[in-house]
Amino acid sequence: MFLGHLSMENQIKTIQLTRGQRQKLYAIRRRADPFEGCALLLGTFREEDNTAIVLQVVEMENIAQSSSSFAIDPEHQYRILTIASLNDLELVAIFHSHPAPPRPSGHDLEFMAYNPCAWVIDGISRDGRHSMRAYQFIEEHLFEVTIRIRS
Repeated sequence: MFLGHLSMENQIKTIQLTRGQRQKLYAIRRRADPFEGCALLLGTFREEDNTAIVLQVVEMENIAQSSSSFAIDPEHQYRILTIASLNDLELVAIFHSHPAPPRPSGHDLEFMAYNPCAWVIDGISRDGRHSMRAYQFIEEHLFEVTIRIRS
């Protein structure tokens, strides 16, 4: 299935990351500070239980160099997605960090409508701790996606 054609019936319910992948995402956030860090999460989609399985984390440069938004070089993204496709992988999620709670901003929602994969956001909760949450925007509805850490 190509994730660009998702509907309510086949939305992502769960995204699976390994502990190592989660640590890599934390490291991307730390390296990018004070700007938003970003990455493409490549993998496969298991239709029988609507699970996105992350197999590769590809760190991307935030060309916006901003603490309130991110932008990925479209040519670089195209090259990464072309190579992924040749290896039977697809874009299952986009990761970025926030200097605020891990919820999509208005800017995020605008871009989520064009990129209907899961969006994993690492943000700072009200108690000052970092936490990671995932969402998907389909047919004008925002859904939370469960993040499951696998061995």
